[in-house]
Amino acid sequence: MHQPVATHISHQYVHNYWALKQAKFPYLLLTAGLLSAAPGAWAQSQVAENTNQKPGLIEEVVVTARHRAESLQEVPLSISALSGDIITQERITSVQGLEYSVPNLVFGETGSSGETFIGIRGIGDFSRNIGFDTRVGVYIDGVFAGQSLSVDQGLVDISQVEVLRGPQGTLFGKNSSSGVINIVSNKPVTGQDGGTTSGEFRLRAGNLDTLGGTGIINIPLGETAAARFSVIAQNQDGYIDNLFTGNSLMTNDHLLGRGSLRFQPSDVLDINWSFDVRRQDNDLLFLEPDAAFENAFGNPQAAPIYVVDQDADLIDDTGGWGTGLTLDYQLGNDFVLTSISGYRSVDRKVGSDEDATRMFTLHARYFEDDFSHFTQELRLASPADQRFHYVLGAFYFDQDADTIRKVALGPGFGGPPAGIDAAEQNSSVSTQSWALFVNGNYDLTDRFSISGGLRWTDESKDASIHQMVFPGFGLALLIDDDFSRDEDYLTATASLGFQLNEQMHSYFTYANGNKSGGWNVDLVASADDLPYEEETVDSYEIGLKSDLLDGLLRLNLSAFYATYDDYQVFQFRFDPFSGTTALLVSNAAEVTTKGFEMEGTTFFGEAFSLDFGVGYTDASFDDFPGGAVDGSTGAPVNVAGNVLPRAPEWTLALTGRYQFKLGSAANALMLNYTYRDSQYFNPDNLQNSYQPGYGLWNAAWDIDFNEQWGLALYGRNLGDTDYRSMRGISFLGIPFSLYAQTRTYGVEGIFRF
Repeated sequence: MHQPVATHISHQYVHNYWALKQAKFPYLLLTAGLLSAAPGAWAQSQVAENTNQKPGLIEEVVVTARHRAESLQEVPLSISALSGDIITQERITSVQGLEYSVPNLVFGETGSSGETFIGIRGIGDFSRNIGFDTRVGVYIDGVFAGQSLSVDQGLVDISQVEVLRGPQGTLFGKNSSSGVINIVSNKPVTGQDGGTTSGEFRLRAGNLDTLGGTGIINIPLGETAAARFSVIAQNQDGYIDNLFTGNSLMTNDHLLGRGSLRFQPSDVLDINWSFDVRRQDNDLLFLEPDAAFENAFGNPQAAPIYVVDQDADLIDDTGGWGTGLTLDYQLGNDFVLTSISGYRSVDRKVGSDEDATRMFTLHARYFEDDFSHFTQELRLASPADQRFHYVLGAFYFDQDADTIRKVALGPGFGGPPAGIDAAEQNSSVSTQSWALFVNGNYDLTDRFSISGGLRWTDESKDASIHQMVFPGFGLALLIDDDFSRDEDYLTATASLGFQLNEQMHSYFTYANGNKSGGWNVDLVASADDLPYEEETVDSYEIGLKSDLLDGLLRLNLSAFYATYDDYQVFQFRFDPFSGTTALLVSNAAEVTTKGFEMEGTTFFGEAFSLDFGVGYTDASFDDFPGGAVDGSTGAPVNVAGNVLPRAPEWTLALTGRYQFKLGSAANALMLNYTYRDSQYFNPDNLQNSYQPGYGLWNAAWDIDFNEQWGLALYGRNLGDTDYRSMRGISFLGIPFSLYAQTRTYGVEGIFRF
């Protein structure tokens, strides 16, 4: 049976609450206002109504956001936690699939798996080049995943995923200036912990000739050791037709394998080692020209959406591997010493048809990027049962990145039939970072606590950039230089927490963060376009976490306000004189984002629960001189007041879960509706980068015939909604879109042992 992480049903108590079903839900949307008006009195009155009721529909959720196990309801941060059961039931197979389950979390495709956009509260980015760091840190069992190529991790055999909103620069560091996604996988279960040889296999088939599956097995190796293995694989045809080649584009083929070993030689030492590998080899699409372009080009057959007519498919070959070793040692005084060592490597090779026609004019023969990094973290955690408890730590990061890029001109540009390499880049960037951090919490009284933390970071970067271009191509002819930069900075967080009563916890948190500067290691029009400076953020958050109606309702509220200075922004900047569009990283002067999240779960009797999440974000440029270029004069334009790219105002998710019996079979129905407000994909906020708001329907029906066998039906985007995941102007000035995946559905067979 699949149940939300925050809302496991205690079935023996449910029947006591059935009478509350009739009256409570109509007031759900009024709850936030009631809480702010008189939170203590309102909650106490509800408890008083039910003094004869037994407690406990909503179980405690434990998170590790502050590097120790704590109740979600007591951590002074806005956190969404999704259990492995939710991830399985909603058929979320990768990190990108979390988007429609978490308020104010936005992902976006860019035509390459190596350029996954990820944003929280309107603040996000993707790494098109090796010189740019991500703002949202993704961690796998405590190990930093790395750049955008590593963001979209496969999710199989997962215990929990925690999404932390706002700057996390004290405990997580490494440029986590807008948030963190913390992935916690299931550990091997040893014999002494009750583990047995057990597993689960799922085989899935669906439309778009989808064939895939997952496998998980746990193997005890005696009483003190165990091994665990998991795999997820899929082959899926594309949903965009290429008239020229006859192939389908936007295929989704991937393979992820993970193995882990656990050894517990004594009661005080726990050793966990893991290894994972993944591979994606797809035919993707960088740009689909708008219908007006295809008609003007004399190619009306390619004018409909999901149809292109291009002489070169975009290839996307991405792979990587990683390993992590975690040692937890409990000292004699109940202090815990933790060491986390990690190494990760990822590479990708992509090629695209930049002119998007059947004529060979301009092709990116390939962009090839390689990253590898080593991380080491040491932490000392004091006993959690003391009035004052803390975590001390040190962190080291060492990364090497290389890129090779080749762009060819064909007959459409006056080149030979086989094309000629007209632009080439061969560059590298190395990064070393040291950090020391401390985070502590002091309970002044049983109801009032203060907490805070500091992190000092020293980071150095070295780059060797070489670019060679034919004359008349609209890019810098030659760049051949070495660069270096050093930064050290202090980040901090401070929180006040107040327990209003047994059901409600309020908090106020201040946090600042930093994202280091670097270089736009891309094909650029001028050497002046290479460097960009570090950005800083100051964030303020107030929140309320509550378990109400005697265990029928969990409601968590948070409101935030954050200002960014020297905000790093990726943009398509058109040059009217050359007719080309440069893809640049530059610094906007000031950005402000503000808004709120409301999320939780409510129960309606024994069988039905409703998860809900609403996010509102107002993210805009306060000042950005040169954020756009006047299309007729070429003069720089200040885009102050414009909305940040990929920052929809409203995000909404509603998920109903219904459990029932048909004969001896246990059934679980899930119906999900999610909404994303309108958004722009470029800072200029022009119509050619606009996507209207849209809603999506997803559903799943899981049937467990017995403990071993099961069957499931699933569907995503059931309304077959057409919406763009990217829109803009290409290098050659072609207006284009990239449409997201159409409706998918299928059946899944399940076997457990």
